[in-house]
Amino acid sequence: MIDEATLRRAAVTGEALRPLDGDHNGDDDGAARGDGNGGALVVTGGLLRELFRRDPQDLDPRGLTLEGVRVEGGLDLRGMQVPFPLRFVGCAFDRPLDLDGAELHALVLDGCDVPGILANGLRVRRDLDLSRSRVRGDLWTSASTSCSAAVWLCESEIGGRLLCVDTVIDGAVRAVQADRMRVGGTIRLLHGFEARGGIRLIGADVAGSLDLTGARLMNGLTLGDATIGGSVFVIADQTGRRPLIRGRLDLGNARIAGQLLIRDADLEPAGAVTGTGYSSRRRAGTAVSAPGLVVNGDVSIEGECRIGGGVDLSMGTYSTIRIHEGTAIAAGGERALDLTNAELRSSLVLAEGVAVEGTLRLAGAHIRGDLVLRSTRWSRPEGRTLVAAQGSTIDGNVDLRRVETRGGRIIFRSATIGTALDAHGARLCDPGHEALSLRQAMVRGSVLLAGGFTAEGSVLLDRAVIEGRLDCAGGTFGDLTGVSATARGGMDLHWATAPDSVDLTGAITTVLADDPATWPRRSAIAGFVYDRFDGSWDWRTRRDWLRGMEPFDAGPYEQAARVYRQHGRPVEAERLLMEQRRHARQARPPGARTPGRLLRDLRDVLYGVTVGYGYRPGRTLWLLGALLALVGTLVAIPAAQATLRATDPRGNVYAVDGRLVTVDETKQAADASATRSRAAPRPGPCGDGQVRCFDPVFYTIDTVVPLISLGQRAVWYPETRTTAGRVTSALLNVASVLGWLLSTVVVLSFARLARPA
Repeated sequence: MIDEATLRRAAVTGEALRPLDGDHNGDDDGAARGDGNGGALVVTGGLLRELFRRDPQDLDPRGLTLEGVRVEGGLDLRGMQVPFPLRFVGCAFDRPLDLDGAELHALVLDGCDVPGILANGLRVRRDLDLSRSRVRGDLWTSASTSCSAAVWLCESEIGGRLLCVDTVIDGAVRAVQADRMRVGGTIRLLHGFEARGGIRLIGADVAGSLDLTGARLMNGLTLGDATIGGSVFVIADQTGRRPLIRGRLDLGNARIAGQLLIRDADLEPAGAVTGTGYSSRRRAGTAVSAPGLVVNGDVSIEGECRIGGGVDLSMGTYSTIRIHEGTAIAAGGERALDLTNAELRSSLVLAEGVAVEGTLRLAGAHIRGDLVLRSTRWSRPEGRTLVAAQGSTIDGNVDLRRVETRGGRIIFRSATIGTALDAHGARLCDPGHEALSLRQAMVRGSVLLAGGFTAEGSVLLDRAVIEGRLDCAGGTFGDLTGVSATARGGMDLHWATAPDSVDLTGAITTVLADDPATWPRRSAIAGFVYDRFDGSWDWRTRRDWLRGMEPFDAGPYEQAARVYRQHGRPVEAERLLMEQRRHARQARPPGARTPGRLLRDLRDVLYGVTVGYGYRPGRTLWLLGALLALVGTLVAIPAAQATLRATDPRGNVYAVDGRLVTVDETKQAADASATRSRAAPRPGPCGDGQVRCFDPVFYTIDTVVPLISLGQRAVWYPETRTTAGRVTSALLNVASVLGWLLSTVVVLSFARLARPA
């Protein structure tokens, strides 16, 4: 048992007080003999308290050092001021240390066995060192009414560092509770540090860093509302000991001035806290819960990290978030990485090879740099969404090159992308559902779904605005939908294989680059507006392209014809419009063959054959010419001419070779145009001027083109009392009707073409 004199002598000289090895050698060098109990020194806590109450002016500034001492009766320093360092090395305490409200210069418990520490309101000018010690206990204080802890440091102030190197703290519920603790230096929980219970540092203010190198926390770490002036390190030590946080790493509303670095760590989530106290209503599968976290530096997850739950960084502010190769995040059916409404001053980067089970949520997030997901693998989403970026703003690129997804979709609905979205070589697998959605998105660059891009599912671009081009060259799609989409830089639709369906209803672009033969039959392009083709201008190819679409729509024909006309190809434009009319007739829904419908079909066929629906009036001229030739041949035949008759005003009847019937003799007219002496017994073919002479050419024109009158058809008519006369009359009447129809069509067609398009 150490007496007061021995203890005071050690304090005055500043030498360590330790057990002797062997017999006492007679030199009083600050060591003391044990009490026969295995060489261990025993000191009472009351004796230490009395020593500390004395005037410290005659004590050595190096303080009191006890090595291998067993402290009995408890060390009670409540409210005391100890202005010199206290060092306990390899000591054992039989009762908890009670340091509530104490003011110490420095306290070292190195390699000690301590049954708990009560130190709420403790003030330590320098370091608080618990290295290599084992602290165990189940202590209750008024600082908490819901649970116990082995170490209590609430509202404490440590001017230097809090050191826990190779320390083991064993608490029934919590290992350490240090709410609103202030540390002027660094908190170092290093190497063999192990907390068998939760660590709670809510509202802590740490001027330095929080170093968890190689630490193992068996029931989580809570840093809610804490302020870290340096960085937070959760990394493996030099021996390869991996840090382990079993439970939740809670950083909600914390502020970290430096970086958050997690390397070669294992993070295993636990369920929500339940019991008689306050319970957490956050998701049970969250490994890192940090809503509202502010990190001025980077958030970096490096090495072979194994994160067995979600990482919640929602509503926070960060510089750059990087998840390096070798990291695996397993939060199947949950949110693997939640950045809802977060702000990144730079980029979010997931390195190639990162495998994620769960969902990346970016709804409402603002990323001022790039979103890089290149060559990452995604599966087992929350709901059916693997990447949920609706309403997000990404000032840079979205890099989805060679991304692989399975069983979920990627959504950028109503998002704003500052440059391009590049998905070269991506493989998105969600058959029967959406694979990629850019509905109502604004992309200020291009959307590149090319170079081996594969979507087993739908790609939705409805009402998206793409300032660059939509590039689908070499891509493979299930369904491609772009209703009312706009691609101001053009659309390259040279996909590798025809999609199941394409819907570009109401879409707008400038240049349409495609292979018309690879469009699927289930294509809808009504209202699809483009300025020119980049590729095939062959009108037959475009005709086949338009005819292959179901159901029939007249609008695409007119759009294609407009493009041909605007680029100086009016003939091809007219041919397409004629094909439109033919297709319209053929595409009429099946129904009863009523006389009215048959008549309309016949009229449409005749209109198409004769004048090409008004676009080929020259065909009518050829038909008119042919009809003129036929009628001219008819009236040139002597047998037909023999049936023609003409009658003058007095009733005399004439044939083409002279008068046949004379009603009265010719009398001398006042102008002496016909006198008995000048009139022949049989007047000539024109009745000596009494009727208009027959002219086969003018008669033919007057018959076939009834829109004008040459005075032939009205004078000469077939005599119908004979069979030849009746046949000639019928043929001429038919020719007149056909001529009238053809002439009328020519006039109407020219009038239609004269109207502006």
